[in-house]
Amino acid sequence: MTTSRLSPVKAALDVVASAAEESLLLAGRAAEQRHLLDPCDGAFAALACAHPEACACDTDYPDWRPGGAA
Repeated sequence: MTTSRLSPVKAALDVVASAAEESLLLAGRAAEQRHLLDPCDGAFAALACAHPEACACDTDYPDWRPGGAA
């Protein structure tokens, strides 16, 4: 296909990608709102302060990548 014939296809794919990004963004915002409204959040956050030995850090999982397989 020529570049001119691919332009409508690319435009359509850009629309789909944009909609997918917006959907993920909205899902993230909704998750954050649920988190902020959680009445147990303060108690959960205090666990890390009370028990730092139970917290994980980057060196505990060197091959882990957010959103991907190790």
